[in-house]
Amino acid sequence: MQNSGFSLLELLFVISISAILAAIGVQHWKELQLRNELATTTKQLAYFLEEAQARAYNTNENYHVYYFFQPWCLSISKGEKPATCQEGTTYFMKPNNSVELSDLTDKKAISFWGRKNMAQTGTIELHNTIGTTQIIISYRGRIRFCKKNSYLPGLPRC
Repeated sequence: MQNSGFSLLELLFVISISAILAAIGVQHWKELQLRNELATTTKQLAYFLEEAQARAYNTNENYHVYYFFQPWCLSISKGEKPATCQEGTTYFMKPNNSVELSDLTDKKAISFWGRKNMAQTGTIELHNTIGTTQIIISYRGRIRFCKKNSYLPGLPRC
């Protein structure tokens, strides 16, 4: 008589190995997801600031970026700080992910001046459980982003 199929012991062995590999894979997948959230949010926010800079330059007017709390939001406005984030010309709302805005320059607003394409210097710091990134705005209007203390592919070190 020829036996075909698996014994119970072989089946349990394969299931236990599969469970161990799945547990390891889920942990790495969560870390990858957090890395992607931090890198993507940093790049999106930097591009949002570049949009504010381009508006100021194209219209030759001053634009200001204001910070709002809970959930954090940045709003572009020509004049005074709007009452809510959505009342600004354009706004960047916190994405539904783990990234938090942990530090902004002392002035709580960043200005872009249309004349000569200049900007008020500032730093915005974003973080989650994986690490920290910074968006740095120079006086000459250069906007760049970098990672502080984590492995994030695609972002240079600060």
